[in-house]
Amino acid sequence: MDNLCNYTSRQQLGIEVFNDDQCAMIHQAILEVLKEVGVDVYNDKALEILKKAGAFVDGRRVRFPAAMVESAIQSAPSQVTLYSQDMESKMILGGKRFYYGPGPTVINTLDPYTGERKIPHYEDTCKAVKVMDALPNIDYLMDFGTIDGVETSVLDVYCFKAMFENSPKPILHWAYNRDNVQAMIDMGAKVRGSYEELEKYPFFAVYSEPITPLIHENEGLDVMMTMAEHGLPAVYTSAAQAGMTAPVTLAGTMVVELAESLSGLVINQLIKEGAPYIMGGVCTCVDMSSMQITYSSPEFNLLQGGLSKMSQFYNLPVFTTAGCSDSKCLDQQHGIDQATSILMSALYGGNLIHDVGYMESGLLTSMEALVIANEIIGQTKQIIRGIEVTDESLAVNIIKNVGPGGNFLAERQTFEKFKTEWWLPQLFNRKVYTNWEADGKPELKDLANAKVRDILENHQPKTIPADVSKDCDDILKALIAKYN
Repeated sequence: MDNLCNYTSRQQLGIEVFNDDQCAMIHQAILEVLKEVGVDVYNDKALEILKKAGAFVDGRRVRFPAAMVESAIQSAPSQVTLYSQDMESKMILGGKRFYYGPGPTVINTLDPYTGERKIPHYEDTCKAVKVMDALPNIDYLMDFGTIDGVETSVLDVYCFKAMFENSPKPILHWAYNRDNVQAMIDMGAKVRGSYEELEKYPFFAVYSEPITPLIHENEGLDVMMTMAEHGLPAVYTSAAQAGMTAPVTLAGTMVVELAESLSGLVINQLIKEGAPYIMGGVCTCVDMSSMQITYSSPEFNLLQGGLSKMSQFYNLPVFTTAGCSDSKCLDQQHGIDQATSILMSALYGGNLIHDVGYMESGLLTSMEALVIANEIIGQTKQIIRGIEVTDESLAVNIIKNVGPGGNFLAERQTFEKFKTEWWLPQLFNRKVYTNWEADGKPELKDLANAKVRDILENHQPKTIPADVSKDCDDILKALIAKYN
């Protein structure tokens, strides 16, 4: 799962949206905004610790000395590691390592058997997680939909349980409030064996959000601070929308987005110095003809690249977005959107890349879209790893042996290397026309649907022990009783 491709003989490909001088300009603008404008903080505990630490507090408005922001950047770890439950893999977040996963809290999903656009239920999340578990290029889990049919006050905990009981892959999740995230932490300790083991080897991170522009609301801070208290990874994700909740200019949007992210980091580090923190978010622009946010525009991709570059400037892990589309169905637009954003996010050096499989500008999920994205991510990893240059790969002796007019099919190197040197598709069709015609002329969406059905009907993920599942059920029941 650690897929940076640290080959001594390879150079990882990449592009940068900003140079270092531009990063410094953006950073100075952020410091100016945080000192002269500040943010509104609607959490009493956060206000108290900020005031004690030397921030300028006037009611709910908090202004930050530059040194306080710089100190938080320095104290936060440059690398955050998430482990699988079975400890067989890990994601090392930071630098230019990239990992892809789906998204959460979407109100509609496409049923792979009926094609129906419907509200997801608990079993739909379980099915989606099963698909995520089977796809090698989907590195971590998210709930893939806001479920219906369970206690509303604890549906976030239900989604969390659906994930860790149906796949050992690392989890990125969300929580309503302090009580609910604490229940998840308690469950995580049961899975790991203790709170200490969970802190040493976390298998999940929890994200929460400010309200753009420049507001830190109570519950979101409670969630982030609770994770920090336990030494667990927190993702604090802004969602600035250029032209609506942020300036129309992309650089101005970056300033608002990062002012929220860095002021959140200050609070996180004041709770526990060195607590693992992942910056970033979902920044995009608003289509002024429809007032709909865009999930695939050039500006969307550029903003993800800007976040990635600024995270490298700060030497902090980053949460970005790709693999999503504004399309309402699995059409050509959908494929173009997915392919462009997945490739660009890797070239930019994003770390924790989410919303893979989203459609309809974040209002719809599709397991078929997830399967198609898995294939695109495989291609992307092959492109990013570059070309290996060694004495062996230059193959001069083999070229000498074959000579002019020969061929290399019978060479041992061809047999030994073609499966590792080349990317081989699992879904995309490379058959000759007559064979494709004999198969019924399937289109990509048909192949993806068949793949989803095969996984749902045949794939068997690892499951947690029955006694651990019962302990987690008891934690959930106690939380429900607390609300009732």
